[in-house]
Amino acid sequence: MKNVDLESENPRRRRLSRRFILFAAAVRQATSGEALSNKIGVKVTDSQADALRFLALNVNVTIGEIAKGLGHTISGATKAINRLEKNGWVERVQGGTDHRSVHVQLTEHGSQLANTLLSETEERMNRILWKLRPETVERLEDVLEEFLRDFIDDEAIASKLCVACGFERGINCYESDVDCIVAKTIKNLESEITSRKTR
Repeated sequence: MKNVDLESENPRRRRLSRRFILFAAAVRQATSGEALSNKIGVKVTDSQADALRFLALNVNVTIGEIAKGLGHTISGATKAINRLEKNGWVERVQGGTDHRSVHVQLTEHGSQLANTLLSETEERMNRILWKLRPETVERLEDVLEEFLRDFIDDEAIASKLCVACGFERGINCYESDVDCIVAKTIKNLESEITSRKTR
């Protein structure tokens, strides 16, 4: 492989960084709690919208799993859940066989709100895609798949992306037959780890 001259690459990398930030901002606008609040008529912050979407896809999860899925600290996830509970959107329930662990689940009202958020988020993402020319969509799909394939180099990264996805079957979607580069990468990484252990 040819060595890259980092000095000559700097302007290109800066341009790419800016475009990447703008791309991320466009996607974030589509999923922002504020924009969704205006549509559904209920005040929902970005972190609350993220947590509601996550809980809609992951039933009876612990605070630790929520923190991991949303990329928060335990204390940050606890504060987010406290606010959702105050609004009557989630409840804490005793879980596990010994009833020592506490799980978080959506209330009926929270579940309706989360499902509305999920469908509205998908509709907004589709609106972005409808603005693009068909050939752009095709190239974007290929580039994003290649980006994910190159970016994911360990199970921790893959797991965080997996739980943040919001379009498949929740935390353990990779255990089923999902056509997703992240889920496939987790499976491959797990099989590599298993084969190393058996050597």
